[in-house]
Amino acid sequence: MLTGLPIQWNKSEAVLLEPTGRMHYVSQSDIASHQVLDRSFRPQSPMEASQLLQKELGSNFEVLIHGPYVVAAPRSQAARWRDRFQALLAGYTRYFEVRGWPLRQPDFPLVVVVQPNRVSFQRYLSNEPTRPPNNVVGSYFPGSNRCVLYQLDSALGIDWTETEATIVHEAVHQLAFNTGVHERLAENPLWLVEGFATMFEQPAVYDLRVTRSSAESRMLSSKIQQIQPMLRDPGALESRLSNIIESDGMFQQDAYAAYGLAWALTFYLSERMPNEFANYLTMQRARGLRKYTESARKSDFQKAFQTDPTSLAVQIQRLLQH
Repeated sequence: MLTGLPIQWNKSEAVLLEPTGRMHYVSQSDIASHQVLDRSFRPQSPMEASQLLQKELGSNFEVLIHGPYVVAAPRSQAARWRDRFQALLAGYTRYFEVRGWPLRQPDFPLVVVVQPNRVSFQRYLSNEPTRPPNNVVGSYFPGSNRCVLYQLDSALGIDWTETEATIVHEAVHQLAFNTGVHERLAENPLWLVEGFATMFEQPAVYDLRVTRSSAESRMLSSKIQQIQPMLRDPGALESRLSNIIESDGMFQQDAYAAYGLAWALTFYLSERMPNEFANYLTMQRARGLRKYTESARKSDFQKAFQTDPTSLAVQIQRLLQH
């Protein structure tokens, strides 16, 4: 039996939201009966989340609360991970504050589960309906609203040198889907979701220890390298921009180029058109759950930014090939 808030209910499917923040997608054909309970929906508190997480993971794990975060990690390691995620949250919040972009407070605790090794990580992921690629060290799952990762034997939750970008990327996914940047149930353009998280792979974007930064220092040289063939061919860049704005197909056809281009487009818009970018995020939040067609995606983009792929291609080239 499932108990939760019905956030979508149609002829084919129901979506229930648990107080934990987990969403359940249930086919109407599998629903034998349902009833409306005489009580209001209340999101789980961080303390409740902590207690349930401790019970779920057992005595080998330590669970700590700080702000919206509920962090579970092997004993003696939780404080380090808690501090690292809290530092990211502070930098993420500053990023929005200096731009005057509004953020909402998370409705649910931000649960982070740190597994002791890769084997435990893979075993834990068997409970998730979607599986990330085999080579990742962490992933955010919109369905459960959890960020799950594992610590390298040499890292012990302190030195993220090799895995920092991936972990920050997934942690920013969790923040963005819980602070009003994206909506978990909506059909979000993949270029926006991935491009936004990829921007934060560069520490100069969010690290509070960086007191002064420039657009150049906030760039990701690895992503510029990924799209060099497009930057050298304006026609190809224009065509790919049209493609990625209107659909997510490029992520299936050429993921390597898609991630690089998603970063370049998001980075340009946030750096050079911040007010329009903020308006575009507002439009996305207000769009609701309806199907997001290619024509609607194109129309929304043009309405927000008052530009087209031809002009964008020229401006992105100028910014990245300064």
